Amino acid sequence: MAELKSISLNEKAWRRLKRNRSAMVGLAIIVLAVLLSIFAYVAAPDNSPSGNEQILQLETHPPGFAIKILKKKREGATASGFLDGMLNGFVKNYEPIPVLDYKITGDSIAYTEYKGRGFNAEPNKISLTDLAGRNLNSITEKDFENEFIVHKIFLLGTDKFGRDILSRLLIGVRVSLSVGLISVFISLIIGIVLGALAGYFKGWIDEGIMWVINVFWSIPTLLLAMGLYISAGSLIENKLVMIFIAVGLTMWVETARIVRGQFLSIREMDFVSAARSLGFGDARIIFKHILPNIMGPIIVVACSNFASAILVESGLSYIGLGIQPPAPSWGSMLNEYKDFIDTNKAYLALFPGLAIMLLVLAFNLVGNGLRDALDVKGQLD
Repeated sequence: MAELKSISLNEKAWRRLKRNRSAMVGLAIIVLAVLLSIFAYVAAPDNSPSGNEQILQLETHPPGFAIKILKKKREGATASGFLDGMLNGFVKNYEPIPVLDYKITGDSIAYTEYKGRGFNAEPNKISLTDLAGRNLNSITEKDFENEFIVHKIFLLGTDKFGRDILSRLLIGVRVSLSVGLISVFISLIIGIVLGALAGYFKGWIDEGIMWVINVFWSIPTLLLAMGLYISAGSLIENKLVMIFIAVGLTMWVETARIVRGQFLSIREMDFVSAARSLGFGDARIIFKHILPNIMGPIIVVACSNFASAILVESGLSYIGLGIQPPAPSWGSMLNEYKDFIDTNKAYLALFPGLAIMLLVLAFNLVGNGLRDALDVKGQLD
């Protein structure tokens, strides 16, 4: 007789989650976003710090626009190393010059500089020594092409400063995910502790914590985040840290309510009574016995809070209280180009809006999938 293989509850939940196609699509989007946030400066066409390489001649050019960039050596500039570039972007040691064509003539290069739409192209000439910042006795056209010419295609177009929109969207993933991750972490710590105390001890502790929850619950999330952001401005100089704290302090209420409700029901179960009869302390019962049994709902609410944190950060950036320029944020990009929405350059506002929508949708899909997968009621496998 074949031996029956026991399957853990976690494995059963994973199997149910894998059968949920929408949740797996959301998970794939989240994994892709995480990878892009880690390797943003490798994947971005413009890997300068904050994707802030400004070529004013290329302002608001449409998606798919392509042009050659002539690299002119900057005096005293040194390029970034790989590790520093991965974290903060690669500092360029050249000045980008958009050109339509070029030709090597002896010891100099003749080129036609692109001045932008509506402007006549301008013929120009520069010595190879000035271009390269060093003496070049002889150079073939192929070597020149490899070292001094960049063929750029702006897949999503350029903004009003001639910056690559795709690059700024990719780098902006870091902001959204970092705000979501740290804010949710802050909200989980506060929410779990207060919810556990309220649900386990009940009485005046429960009443006091519920009063605080109801006060926070009555204030609109974005308005509360704005107040916390502004009030902390005099204490904390780093804007990103302020956003972490402000958003995190608006997310804990939902976590606390869920944890409190779970504790109220589980504290009366037999295994909790058995732990008390064995003389275990309240702290051990709360964190060693009850809390591990309610991780399912906590994980689900964490996914929901992650999506909410992205929206709150985007809202703060939209009204100018979030990440400050030139650092890219989807919310600030949306605010910067909202006036273009009824023009033929609507893509400037649509691309960051779609990015916000897609990432928020992904976390909501995963959250719904986890809720179904972790709900053992009515599940056969």
